[in-house]
Amino acid sequence: MTRSLAAFPDPLALTGGSFFVHDPSLVQRASDGKYFLFTTHNLGGILTATNLAGPWSSVGSILTGESSINLPGRDDIWAPDVSLHNGVYYAYYSISTFGSQNSAIGLATSTSMDPGTWTDHGLVFQSQSGNLYNAIDPNLVFDENGSSVLTFGSFWSDLFQLNLGSNLQSVSSSPVQVSFNSTSPQPEEGSFVWKHGSFYYLFFSSGLCCGFDASALPPAGNEYKVFVGRSSSAHGPFLDKNGKDLRNTGGTLVLASHGNVYAPGGQAIFTDSKTGKDIFVYHYVPVNSPQPYDDAYSALGLNAIDWSSGWPVLTSI
Repeated sequence: MTRSLAAFPDPLALTGGSFFVHDPSLVQRASDGKYFLFTTHNLGGILTATNLAGPWSSVGSILTGESSINLPGRDDIWAPDVSLHNGVYYAYYSISTFGSQNSAIGLATSTSMDPGTWTDHGLVFQSQSGNLYNAIDPNLVFDENGSSVLTFGSFWSDLFQLNLGSNLQSVSSSPVQVSFNSTSPQPEEGSFVWKHGSFYYLFFSSGLCCGFDASALPPAGNEYKVFVGRSSSAHGPFLDKNGKDLRNTGGTLVLASHGNVYAPGGQAIFTDSKTGKDIFVYHYVPVNSPQPYDDAYSALGLNAIDWSSGWPVLTSI
């Protein structure tokens, strides 16, 4: 994997009280420009703000009760991925428990994103013990032909893609591996594909995300960080800045621990209609918190993206 040459900027300073966020998805409502932030836990927690810097208010959840997917973890959904298509907001979410391949990806939809307006459509795809892959951390993208593609995966052989039908729920292909880190324990997850210019960029988080002990932190660099590769096709092959295939432990570093930011990852991108800038969205564990390095205080990170080199370089907002 290749290192970025740029120093990492601090995330946007937020106003208002602190709040938990993990594996964030941030969407601006088309009708009024209001910001909606979605997070792991709390049945897909929803926070809203009228300014990107806050204050952010917790307003509810995507689901009003357990997911209709009958698996352990159905009461605590992970990593929602929300996007707008043809006037409908699609929220893909994960059902699982830590260390398990008995996992599933579900779908809920809404026309406004407000709590109480989401319809749970249930199962899209699932995995079980013994599969090559783990069906969590979904991300929807449309390929160069306008067809829908779901990228997903965590640890077990890392990242995969499958094609969806026109209803954006039925699966129309078998999973194909798009990224693999051969270093045990194959610590890639949180994939996110973003089209910019003539390239599709595959971002992913690598390393240990959670459960840190301030007195026994992992070796520096083994915690969460974000890498990227790119391709002219949404299906890959994705290569890093040095031309190394992501399927061969490739990846160019986008963001790593620095200053008060520890173990950043769970990334997403959206284009802010107020500024026209692409905004890099992620969580991180604040070093300076009531309990340093405790991911219970996981916070929202926001930076702008400079694409001028053909590769994403984070800047201050």
